[in-house]
Amino acid sequence: MRPIVFLTDYGLADEFVGVCHAVIARVAPEVRVIDLTHAVPRHSVLHGAVTLGRSVRFAPEDSVFLAVVDPGVGSERRPIAVEASSGAVLVGPDNGLLSMAWDALGGATRAVAITSEEVVLHPVSRTFHGRDLFAPAAAHLAAGLPLERLGPEVELDSLHRVDLARPMVTPGAIGARVVAIDGFGNVQLNATPEDLTAAGLAGPLSVGRWTIPRAATFADVPRGALAAIVDSQGFVALVVNHGSAAKVLGLEPGATLTLTRGGDPPAPEGR
Repeated sequence: MRPIVFLTDYGLADEFVGVCHAVIARVAPEVRVIDLTHAVPRHSVLHGAVTLGRSVRFAPEDSVFLAVVDPGVGSERRPIAVEASSGAVLVGPDNGLLSMAWDALGGATRAVAITSEEVVLHPVSRTFHGRDLFAPAAAHLAAGLPLERLGPEVELDSLHRVDLARPMVTPGAIGARVVAIDGFGNVQLNATPEDLTAAGLAGPLSVGRWTIPRAATFADVPRGALAAIVDSQGFVALVVNHGSAAKVLGLEPGATLTLTRGGDPPAPEGR
């Protein structure tokens, strides 16, 4: 049996995740399901793609990755299963959600559309393909069903992709984008330490009226203070020790900002 690594934007307030677990258990009761996250921001395909892509290397090599962030459910977008050169298989909508993951796994080698009558649950809901298409397909694959039994082959060049935009790097400044905000309020940017070096930003950074020192770890940051660190994925992140950088800076996923050389810290408010 192959493990299933499961990611969605369903949240846990409704029964959706549990129902998908139930479908998997009916098809393959011995399969282990690893819940990666169900807190991807609703409909954010890019956030889901980034989260999945940066996580796959930590999973067992033979994993079946089941990912559902599907604002186009019920449309003409295809339900797909993609085999990567590592041997892992990814199951989900053909909207780019899986693309960073298959790249991280060495590239896609085969893909099929999920259409098989022996796999799909009937009647198929127009709004819950996670239950009726993706969960049973992942379960059958985890139990040993060959990929080609899911449906007809799909040309790899026809698969949809999403890409993480590169920052704009100029001498003394970087135009960056907020890729994600985690549950702690840490703000991950699409900039790397190499981008900071290329821009000549070696010391503290400025974002608007804020001067933000660089730090190696949270322990180096005074409680309640802002800092810029390199996160576990190798990106620059803006953080507050025991607080939310997103709230302090007023940032949301997708927001743009400019990083420049830091000056003197701003005077405390009211003084």
